[in-house]
Amino acid sequence: MVDPIPWGNLSGEDMETLLAVFICKQRPEANRVRPSSGDNGIDLQVKNGDGTYDVYQVKKFAHTLKTSQKSQIKKSLKSLNDYIRETGYKVANWYLVLPLDPTPQNLKWFKEITKELPYHCDWVGLPNIQAWATDMPEVYDYFLGNGIREVERLVHTFIEAARVDDLHDDKALLSKLHSICDMLENRDPNYAYTMNIASKFDEHSYFITRPNLVFSFLEKRPDGSSITVDVIAKYKEATSFAKITFPVQFVPQNQEQREQLESFKKYGTSLADFPVRLADTGNIPFLKDALPDAQIQSCRAFILPQNEGNDLELILASPSASVSLKQVERTHGIEGGAQWTGEDESECLRVQLIFDGDATTTVKMNFTIKNIVGKPVDKVKDAITVCQELSQGSEFNLHSPDGEAFLSIDNLPTNNLPDFAQLQEIAQLYSDLQRRSSSEILFPEFKEIRDFDIQNDIIDLALLEHKDAYIFHKWDGLSFTLNPSMSIRKVSFPSCIHGVSRLNAYVGRRKVFLGYYQWYANVSGRKTISEKTGEYRLLPMDGANGMVAKKIVTATAKVREYESQVFFGDVIDFSHITLIPLDESDHRDGK
Repeated sequence: MVDPIPWGNLSGEDMETLLAVFICKQRPEANRVRPSSGDNGIDLQVKNGDGTYDVYQVKKFAHTLKTSQKSQIKKSLKSLNDYIRETGYKVANWYLVLPLDPTPQNLKWFKEITKELPYHCDWVGLPNIQAWATDMPEVYDYFLGNGIREVERLVHTFIEAARVDDLHDDKALLSKLHSICDMLENRDPNYAYTMNIASKFDEHSYFITRPNLVFSFLEKRPDGSSITVDVIAKYKEATSFAKITFPVQFVPQNQEQREQLESFKKYGTSLADFPVRLADTGNIPFLKDALPDAQIQSCRAFILPQNEGNDLELILASPSASVSLKQVERTHGIEGGAQWTGEDESECLRVQLIFDGDATTTVKMNFTIKNIVGKPVDKVKDAITVCQELSQGSEFNLHSPDGEAFLSIDNLPTNNLPDFAQLQEIAQLYSDLQRRSSSEILFPEFKEIRDFDIQNDIIDLALLEHKDAYIFHKWDGLSFTLNPSMSIRKVSFPSCIHGVSRLNAYVGRRKVFLGYYQWYANVSGRKTISEKTGEYRLLPMDGANGMVAKKIVTATAKVREYESQVFFGDVIDFSHITLIPLDESDHRDGK
């Protein structure tokens, strides 16, 4: 490496590449914004955990700033601020990166143009960049020196060492492999290399997809064993700055794969485990010199969608509900089409927009809802409501968070869409209960939702919504067990029983406490189940007075004291019901 780097003698492209790679090496999740689509004053962006972005604007200026160069910086900053106003893009920090140590006049000018901005701004100048170059000499050597050829030589050496048949000196072999790995790690700023030597008895010695995997090469040895070389990107944009290209031919084996390929070409969607054929084996990067006589028997491609541009957030609104959709994928195909996929906060609702890119600009929309089990009901209720209304052909619109219209459709095809009506009713019920409970209610397994529980939950909700009134409903009696010291024979029938119970909703198998209620019911008599065990059943009266009356009560100490006790009294005319106090004068014969 040349030290110090002659920044002033580098081309603008070389300089901006070096600076961008330095930043990406420090912040591996950084995204490069392609100028072809308009960079909006953003060269690199890093999304923070709170949804804001750190933005880097890279400039090649290595000498005292001229008026024209200041104008370019101000123009980039204006583009960013315009983009913020138009889209709601949130910036935490803005960094101007250039190989120039600012003069006092430069700093004064910089503070002046940034003083009114609502985010932090900083000048990252020559001292910082020289420190990066010192810490990462492999970057300059790779892009402007002999680094790439040295990497290819080391990979070749690595493979040759792994092919050795004599394993008597295994320590020497391991030492050699480790040494080569260390050299590769230090010389290649963009990619890491993983070598796997698999036994012939290992039936799973095949490509394993994982984050940042760029490509894998598997070589079968004569004895049936195999060597796999995995190339791993060290940072997200490695393939942008150090492209790995070689021609392949896609060879679909069935109709499903042919459709996947068409979707990939038109919209840029992903391909997984897709059969391909290498068109030119002599151009395999890093491996071409190591494989002069290799015969490629099988190739599989895993092509993941690459998000293009900044994240787009959309609001999907139907007549009764709306959900915010965060971008998951945004791709363009080589044939002009595009697709955008977003998910709601609960990750239950997924919406896909497909743009054909033809003269009519046809837009197709697909939506699915899944994985609602175990999710907070408040987070999935709106998503289910939107799906129900869309399935019924309701009009909807998509707009940005600031209200800018994106798409409005009132004739969404509803063929083959499920009916979400019952699911919506259940979600609404649980959501209403959630508003009146301090315990988080999670959506249960469908098989655990019983009609009996749903009906009781509806009654519970009515009690909570009408706290000052009695709720009447039918009941089929009460089974209970007397304490051994008590007797029911002195109780005359018909009579009224009353007491205090916990108000519990049942959401699947989970019990949700909602408070306490007082209840009254007239009984016509009793049925003995077992005198030996003290088991009895009280039978309801017929007619209007054969209902049970319930009312919410405050959870006082006395209420808790009388919980789960049964009190007997005179028959009550429910048309003139009054509160019967719980005091010691009540007949307490059952518990």
